[in-house]
Amino acid sequence: MNENATNTAVKPENADSIELTSLARDMLHRLKRFWWVIVLLTALVAFLFYYHSSTSYTARYVAEATVSVEIVNGGQYANQNTAEQMGKVFPYILTSGALSDVIANDLGTTDVPGTIQVTSIRGTNLLTIDVTASDPEMAYNILQSVLKNYPEVAKFVVGQTNLTMVDDSGIPSDTGRSSVLRGSLRRGALIGFALGVLLLLAYTLNTRTIRGEAELRALLNIPCFGSLPLVRRKRRTQVINSEINMLFDRNCEDYIEAMRLIRTRLERQLGNKKVIMVTSSIPGEGKSTVAANLAISFAQKGKKVILVDCDLRNPSQGSIFNLAGGYPGLASILKGESKLEDSLVEVTHNDAPIGLTVLSGGDKQTRSVEIMGSDEMGELLENLSARADLVILDTPPSAMLVDAMILARHADGVVYVVMNDYAKRRFIYKGIEELTENSVPVLGCLLNGAHGRLGRYGYYGHYGHYGRYGYGYGYSSKNYKSKTSEKDKT
Repeated sequence: MNENATNTAVKPENADSIELTSLARDMLHRLKRFWWVIVLLTALVAFLFYYHSSTSYTARYVAEATVSVEIVNGGQYANQNTAEQMGKVFPYILTSGALSDVIANDLGTTDVPGTIQVTSIRGTNLLTIDVTASDPEMAYNILQSVLKNYPEVAKFVVGQTNLTMVDDSGIPSDTGRSSVLRGSLRRGALIGFALGVLLLLAYTLNTRTIRGEAELRALLNIPCFGSLPLVRRKRRTQVINSEINMLFDRNCEDYIEAMRLIRTRLERQLGNKKVIMVTSSIPGEGKSTVAANLAISFAQKGKKVILVDCDLRNPSQGSIFNLAGGYPGLASILKGESKLEDSLVEVTHNDAPIGLTVLSGGDKQTRSVEIMGSDEMGELLENLSARADLVILDTPPSAMLVDAMILARHADGVVYVVMNDYAKRRFIYKGIEELTENSVPVLGCLLNGAHGRLGRYGYYGHYGHYGRYGYGYGYSSKNYKSKTSEKDKT
């Protein structure tokens, strides 16, 4: 297919763009599932910050005093000016060593075991003196020594002054520990919360899916046939065949109505097309069940339909239709081990044929590429097309396996199944682009497993728990069973 074919399938302007509203909606959706991760990170990082601060914290005691400055034989203005000068020259006096030596000698130490800071209060004759030390009594003793010796040392700069105590903190206590620990706890919690949000954002960007029919229509430039609802099913551990089958299930009226609407819309696209592929991006999107029920719906309208299970890596139509008795499958026919007439199974309902014939896949085949690419496959499909009004092929996922691309050359069109909030967008884009690049017209897509209210169909429940994937291509699940890839068929 040329480049234009790809552009008709996927809207390139939306493929890599990040719509803020859609992104916010996706993040909120995932927040409901992973909120505990953010809470855990917030608590963990807050604890680590608190623990580090509490173990490495060194107590610091601050002794404070506010004093008034009075110059001998000086006025109010002179006192204010002198206080400002004393505040400014104090760092120089302290650095010069004159005051430090006096204080150390007064305390009986070799140096001053603390830090001293003096500042003036603008517009007044007041000074504040702060002394910080690791011992509360030493901080207070240094403060007292400063009050006693500072005027004597400073008189050579500002003249003879007297310092009068206005306010004294006394022997200090370590009031900074609690504030430091609270601050570290807040910082840790904020960092942990931000880290959790960033992880959620990264996870959302990496796992963006399609949620809702409106989003499907907006992102893909191909017709949308509609949505199939989620169906609430009871879990039955002893029942293998738990897929939806419109012939046997009595409690899926909404699903049946939605399938009929999809059939009607697809019928408008068919024209003279007879061989239709039903595929998806990855395993687990329900394309096998869609193919089966789409075949049933066309048969109920009077069409003669043949449903072929071409997913030889994970055949499932035999399970969906309860085909017991060991009918030869597609692989057996292509290998020349069985005849077509012995493999075709006519589906009946209430002991009456409905116009649907099923050709199951048979046993699992690991070398399905060679089988699907054989000349016998093309001849078989020509034979089936001559026998029926419509041939529906249930094929492997197109974004992961080459099988679908090999089968695509025999198909007149493709119905693309997208499971709601399941496959990543990049897989959906890749699957559709692979088809269009191989000259296969994508007739349209449909959303499987839609949530909430779907027009006239009311509210829908949820599928039971199904295994995930099962193709042996990096995907695994402990819930996957060899006989049934349940979610893929539903």
